[in-house]
Amino acid sequence: MNKDINVAYFSAEVGINESIKTYSGGLGILAGDTIKAMADLEVPFCAMTLLYKYGFFKQEINDEDRQQELNDPWDYESILEDTGLETSLTIRNTKIIVKIWKYEYTGETGHKVPIYFLDTHHKENPDWAKELTEHLYVGDRIAQELLLGVGGYRALEVLGHTDLGTYHMNEGHSAFLTLEMYKDLGEKTGVWENQQVIDKCVFTTHTPIPAGHDKFEYSDFYNAIEGEDNLAPWHLKELAGEDKLNMTKLALSLTRYTNAVSRKHAQVSREMFPGRDIDYITNGIHTTTWTCSYMKALYDNYILGWREDSTKLRDVFKIPNSEIFKAHNQAKEDLINHVNSVNITGAKLDSKVLTIGFARRFIQYKDAEMIFSNLDDLKRVGKKVQFIFAGKAHKHDGLGKEIMKRIIDRAKDLKDDISIAFIENYNIAVAKKLISGCDLWLNTPIPPNEASGTSGMKGAVNGCSHFSRLDGWAIESYEMNGGGFPISEYADFIATLEYKIIPMFNSENKTSWIEQMKSSIGNSGSYFNTHRMAKEYLEKAYKLK
Repeated sequence: MNKDINVAYFSAEVGINESIKTYSGGLGILAGDTIKAMADLEVPFCAMTLLYKYGFFKQEINDEDRQQELNDPWDYESILEDTGLETSLTIRNTKIIVKIWKYEYTGETGHKVPIYFLDTHHKENPDWAKELTEHLYVGDRIAQELLLGVGGYRALEVLGHTDLGTYHMNEGHSAFLTLEMYKDLGEKTGVWENQQVIDKCVFTTHTPIPAGHDKFEYSDFYNAIEGEDNLAPWHLKELAGEDKLNMTKLALSLTRYTNAVSRKHAQVSREMFPGRDIDYITNGIHTTTWTCSYMKALYDNYILGWREDSTKLRDVFKIPNSEIFKAHNQAKEDLINHVNSVNITGAKLDSKVLTIGFARRFIQYKDAEMIFSNLDDLKRVGKKVQFIFAGKAHKHDGLGKEIMKRIIDRAKDLKDDISIAFIENYNIAVAKKLISGCDLWLNTPIPPNEASGTSGMKGAVNGCSHFSRLDGWAIESYEMNGGGFPISEYADFIATLEYKIIPMFNSENKTSWIEQMKSSIGNSGSYFNTHRMAKEYLEKAYKLK
């Protein structure tokens, strides 16, 4: 075991690659990209998460254009290493045995970062306990979060990672680790005080939506921890809220450093939690993960050291325009061929046409239906542009599912006027094709609901400019001439598309368009990456150099 770990990163989901199905969306992908950057930078770092036997879900669209959720099993026994170690915790007066699996991610320099997966599929556990590590965000949530926070803290002790300098809670799901730490340090030192925990904890909040902050009834919590002595301190309501146990408030109360994930998100978070000291570290993406093979080859030829230092992408302006455009078009051909083989709307896409991508979770505030606000406008530009949609709705989000169905239905109804494709089962592999092959990335959240957003960043490193409402990271990108087009309202969307974007894309020499691509790579791509982000965490949060 690595005895030199200094930082433990707790996340309810981790998206490290398409084979390890322990992620549902942006939070998990960000966690995976963070881990990769820490490995590249040789940080003494490990991650803790849960092993979901059946993943989030495999999405299929049925004949009525409705999402169906299927189990998405993966061969974790051959991918992960069984450490042979176990820990335990008591939930509802039942001892739960927890197996610990490991996966090591190797960075660009060969440095390895271990990721630990907690698994309750043990023969001695009752069936309800085994179900805790079957699906993401489904079922007994309070027990899952006790498993992550309390079980994860104890797992680190078993693994030999004791008395670390920093325990980083990625969102509030793991905040119960603060209670276990309070108990553990109190028993070890004989001193029961908040400051011992505060000195060791860091917290990142990821959502400005009130519903996104987990809250539990205190009666449910006390029932869940029955059999765990001293896990609830006498002043718990002072820490977590008087009416309900708010996981974000708990984390905020017991942390030395808290950050939001964009400048705008920090402003919103301070309004949500008055009196709290909330800094910001804007999200980024792991550049070498999300750059397509054609662009990688180009950067390898012209930009020495870009894989180890993403800021060097600023040198993209010295690459000949023709080579940038050729590399992008190779990725675009791959995408269009793939979409035409799997698209469920019947539309056939053309690689010569301006292609706009929209792929994210279907939830009301993302406003995926914006393009359909005026069908006459949409039909007017119809032959000059084509759209690709992808994404999942949470299995319990009926409204999100309805939004998805309406988009698919509209795409089919409009097939004679405009080509709109929909790809099933959005995942890391699909995302890589989309963000490298699309010409433009559409992002339409209703402000101020987007904490950051990262899909547009992934497009940027591939020369795919973003077309965004000003929220989250997009505000900062536009301020640095990050190669994008702003949207303030629907009329602005149509006017910009019709009178600026389409003429620029269809110009004979495409000089202005390619310069826009270079701005996306050189200005946004060189900054909105996890190498820069990780260095900010090292300096501001972890106090490591």
